Amino acid sequence: MALSGRVFAQLPTPGAADQKQILADATDYAINHERGLPNFICTQTTRRFQDFNFRDEWRPIDIIVERLAYFEHHEDYKVIEINGVPSSQDHDKLGGASSSGEFGSVMKQIFAPATAATFNWQTWFTLRKHKMHVYAYQVALAKSDYHVMVPEQHKDLVTAYHGLIFIDDEAHFVHRITLHADGIPPAFPIQDISLMLDYEYTRIGNSDYLLPLTFELRSREGNVRIKNDVDYDQYRKFTSESSLTYTAPADPAKK
Repeated sequence: MALSGRVFAQLPTPGAADQKQILADATDYAINHERGLPNFICTQTTRRFQDFNFRDEWRPIDIIVERLAYFEHHEDYKVIEINGVPSSQDHDKLGGASSSGEFGSVMKQIFAPATAATFNWQTWFTLRKHKMHVYAYQVALAKSDYHVMVPEQHKDLVTAYHGLIFIDDEAHFVHRITLHADGIPPAFPIQDISLMLDYEYTRIGNSDYLLPLTFELRSREGNVRIKNDVDYDQYRKFTSESSLTYTAPADPAKK
């Protein structure tokens, strides 16, 4: 999974006290991020691909367009069209690889005190013209709540995981998360799971919020590699005129 941006190796490494304060500020932001989000609607477009026998010949599977409503801190998905054709397919029955929790719960879980993640400052990085601190993190299996699920086989595996956190140098907010699942048993049907989630400032109403911009999910099933490339756009405020049938979501940390 390529990381677009630029490393500033020539800049001095922040001192230990500064590193600790940056991480403390980012933790406070991550824990409280969801509380400050308004009710809104956006469009989620997922492009799914397969590559057979590791040939780097990615074949498109489908393009799924959904209306994603974020209402009272819950995500609700409604399929609008598949491959350009209007559809009322149930989101939970789309099959294939999927994810949820991009609007805060993935980030919150990493920084939660109960997760006891270890963090280590790595380098400077420029992401979309913002100067970033990059921290590596690791979560042990005993503290993890990261689920890899195969519903059709009734499998639910909890794994350890690690990745990188990109924190901006000014506000100390999180702009990118990468995650790699660790210790998946060889016999488990899904392997090599990784994700990258990017946030960017988006205007809703009269305020700007740091919200998902793109999301990449990668995995492997046998000799078939799978990737989902997801874009979020058309953010707008959720109003009384917006129709929404609320259903209780699954655990947002589960994949």
